[in-house]
Amino acid sequence: MKPSIWRYVKTPKLMKLMKSLDGAQEITSAYVDEAIERLEKEAKEGVVRPESEQSVLEKLLKIDKKVATVMAMDMLMAGVDTTSSTFTAALLCLAKNPEKQAILREEVMKVLPEKDSEFTEASMKNVPYLRACIKESQRIYPLVIGNGRFLNRDSVLSGYQVPAGTCVSMVPLSLLSSEEHFPKAAEFLPERWIRNATDSNGQCPANDLKLKIPFVFLPFGFGPRMCVGKRIVDMELELGIARLIRNFSIEFNHPTENAFRVPP
Repeated sequence: MKPSIWRYVKTPKLMKLMKSLDGAQEITSAYVDEAIERLEKEAKEGVVRPESEQSVLEKLLKIDKKVATVMAMDMLMAGVDTTSSTFTAALLCLAKNPEKQAILREEVMKVLPEKDSEFTEASMKNVPYLRACIKESQRIYPLVIGNGRFLNRDSVLSGYQVPAGTCVSMVPLSLLSSEEHFPKAAEFLPERWIRNATDSNGQCPANDLKLKIPFVFLPFGFGPRMCVGKRIVDMELELGIARLIRNFSIEFNHPTENAFRVPP
């Protein structure tokens, strides 16, 4: 964003950053190499799984080993802190709103009637309130500040002629807490993401709470460049939160004004 001294001088902080990145690469490479060795061993033993049961890594290996390795490393590195932070935000919202947690638990109990009930594809299609809770937590505690894209052709944005090749940043942080786009924005209201629902008092139709401009809420981006791990993240969040809510009551008896902070 501006001239940086590290382009010319290897400062201590730069060296510390490079060491951290090298460490992350070594760890992820070890896991990826281990998985590749396991798949190659299975291939030699004649183990053949149908394509529907093959992992992303397994499918990519058939095309290009280098691409498969880079993609697997990228998904491991990009999906750890992001998913865990989103997971934590959802649990925090549910802890702060026990009445919403109770509604969610009632829904989850229907798909997981027993403590050790297994998830099935059919059962996880019937959890609209769970998905609504996750979306609402992403609105209240957004993980990323926005999206950036380079225009591939000349465009007109808000009356301005913007040439191709320009980087356009979309930063909706203030919009996510705006009453104009999200009525009762300060409240945790999963009902705004459900059709024909009402608020906690049974008075405010969900249609009055709904987002009028869908492009305000893009936690995973949009289009061909959207987050490649979206479906994996959705599954992890839904299964993890459902299992916790099914078996535990979530509480957080501490101040939450600055629940999340960026490390220095």
